Amino acid sequence: MLMLWLAALAVDAAPLKVAFIADPSHPAYREYGQALRQALAGDGTITWTEQTREADLVIAAGERAAREVENSSAPVLYTMISQHTYSNLGKAARHAAIYLDQPLERQLDLLEAALPQARDIGVIYSSPTEELNRLRKLAMARGRILHARQVEQENALAGTLKALLEESTVLLVLPDEAILNAGTIRNILLETYRVQVPMVGLSASYVRAGALCAVYSTPQQIARQTVTALVQFAATGKLPLSQHSNEFEVQVNRQVARSLGLHVPDAEQLRAQMRREP
Repeated sequence: MLMLWLAALAVDAAPLKVAFIADPSHPAYREYGQALRQALAGDGTITWTEQTREADLVIAAGERAAREVENSSAPVLYTMISQHTYSNLGKAARHAAIYLDQPLERQLDLLEAALPQARDIGVIYSSPTEELNRLRKLAMARGRILHARQVEQENALAGTLKALLEESTVLLVLPDEAILNAGTIRNILLETYRVQVPMVGLSASYVRAGALCAVYSTPQQIARQTVTALVQFAATGKLPLSQHSNEFEVQVNRQVARSLGLHVPDAEQLRAQMRREP
């Protein structure tokens, strides 16, 4: 249907020149780029260009690409980046984003579906954000308590985490690369496992590493939403408002659930419960 719409637009319009910028060494960005090009393959309404200055629209996948084009004179659609990263970019009025991270409501939906008895939610962060304040209010509205502790220096992480886990029944991970990165995540997971506090992670890789579960959007799902944004841009010359991905997946680490003595529904059951209308 989207392709038919684009084809109809092409009757009276010149092809849309789109520049795609991404780090080709990153597997997720490669998957996203391949899925995007495949979805638009053979469509005469889109032409690809390597030159951002020639483009009608720039699609930037990932933080490194976002930094490269944040001062672009052409409209930019940022993808595969967190809402926090996007908020720190120098954005023109014609720029927008499809966030990689999940809306807070969806993360709480997963937490409630997987761990209905977990009332005390632990969060670590490097600097306070508006999202953190909103999470606190959302948790309170759902009858849960948010325990948030700031890690101002990486060498203070271990002590801060230990104190946080003593008052929490689940650790919810939020995007914060200053303290949650490849160099720290293993030790965080080991500590949560040692004290038997489950972690709700950010992605499938977190679950494979030892988190109990995670909700995330795949590169293919974000690519499909990008095509929808392209349709709107081709029709109106305007990008849609910045948004989270409409589609999502859930993954559960059954071995971790058994080790923690938890009875957690499988991924499809959780996903169905999260989609259920209130």
